[in-house]
Amino acid sequence: MRAGLVVVGIVLAIIGAALLFVPVLPQSNETATSSSSTPYYAGSVSGFSLTGSIVVAVSWSTGGNTSVNVIAATCGGSCDNASDVSGITSQNGTSGSFTLSQPNGGSIVMGVIYSGETPVTVTFKITTTLSTVGTLLIVLGIILLILGVVLGRKSKAATPPTPQPVNPAMGPGGAPPPT
Repeated sequence: MRAGLVVVGIVLAIIGAALLFVPVLPQSNETATSSSSTPYYAGSVSGFSLTGSIVVAVSWSTGGNTSVNVIAATCGGSCDNASDVSGITSQNGTSGSFTLSQPNGGSIVMGVIYSGETPVTVTFKITTTLSTVGTLLIVLGIILLILGVVLGRKSKAATPPTPQPVNPAMGPGGAPPPT
């Protein structure tokens, strides 16, 4: 076994897995205003994930002490059909945070519900995983791991057996000579 390739493969696979599940990439902040004709934000984060979905962490705030209801969901497509909507999350208050799992090629939608007289604007801070990079690192790590194991086996099989030293004082088969 080529220990160096195996260790590098394992390390790359672990880093790749972490990048698939831990949101580290900040996106631009998005807003939704309660008085708007479209009091929501709809969009998507780019990337591809080996798991089939990209983790999206969202923290939100009204910037004041007005309590609102925030609703968020993921969609398998563009959120045009109600049947595409899944992973619905709802929170009440002046701020909060939640995590969504956007399907590959899907989208997210986040909105504000508030019936008061003064309009309220909610700011959404979005952070995503590096899912495409994570997927590539996992694949590369697995390839290096396999190469390390396969190359190690071939080098052991190619090594000829070492002959045993011959002692002239010994007879055939290593027995002492007859006297």
